[in-house]
Amino acid sequence: MITFMVEVRLPFDPPQEFFALIPSQRTMVVELLTKRKFLSYTLAADRSKVWIVMVAESEVDARELLEKQPMDQYFSYTFTELMFHDMAGAMFPAVSLN
Repeated sequence: MITFMVEVRLPFDPPQEFFALIPSQRTMVVELLTKRKFLSYTLAADRSKVWIVMVAESEVDARELLEKQPMDQYFSYTFTELMFHDMAGAMFPAVSLN
């Protein structure tokens, strides 16, 4: 599996249809996080970009998965293959000798 950082550019002035898709988009994101297809999903404070760290067999497979998102028609993607991705929550907890 290959790990990718995907930068998603969001529309500057989205139509009302965009906002109606938010609940189904969030449901799919939670599902993909639960299945460990997405390792993280982050929205910029200004709502201009989303960053997704995801795993897939190839960039083509990653694109195919992303195209299934309810909001895909409003997104444009930039893919970067990662050497590694560390997260604080993924590390072992500190051992207490008490």
